[in-house]
Amino acid sequence: MLSKQSAELLKGVTGVTDEQLAKLHSGEEKLFNNIEKLLKFETVAEVIKSERCFAQVKVGDRLVFDPFLNPEKSTGVMCPKALLPIMSQIGAIWEMTTEWAASGKEELPEIVWRHIRCLDPGLDDGGLGGVVYKISMQPTA
Repeated sequence: MLSKQSAELLKGVTGVTDEQLAKLHSGEEKLFNNIEKLLKFETVAEVIKSERCFAQVKVGDRLVFDPFLNPEKSTGVMCPKALLPIMSQIGAIWEMTTEWAASGKEELPEIVWRHIRCLDPGLDDGGLGGVVYKISMQPTA
């Protein structure tokens, strides 16, 4: 069940009605009941490998989601061929983080997601280069 505080937040931010809130999925209820705790962390996709990248994405570049992609905190180029595979994995990371927040545990376990490769398959497979990202949850800067 969605807490009164979470319901009021959602109504204020999105304009959702009480009738619409009654249809909210239990996973979304868990997310919004723990939003204050979750917003203390950001998802960071950091480049750990870059080969012949036409967009000039470089090792060390970071895409920061707090919770949405934040261009002011991000560094480097936001290449669409990298954003699509990263975005497809963020939902799973948020789900794991929501489960942690709902568990009542205080310290976030280390969440480092497998390496995500951009959509350029590299020279051996019909592309040019490629970039690999490591995705993790970190305390909000």
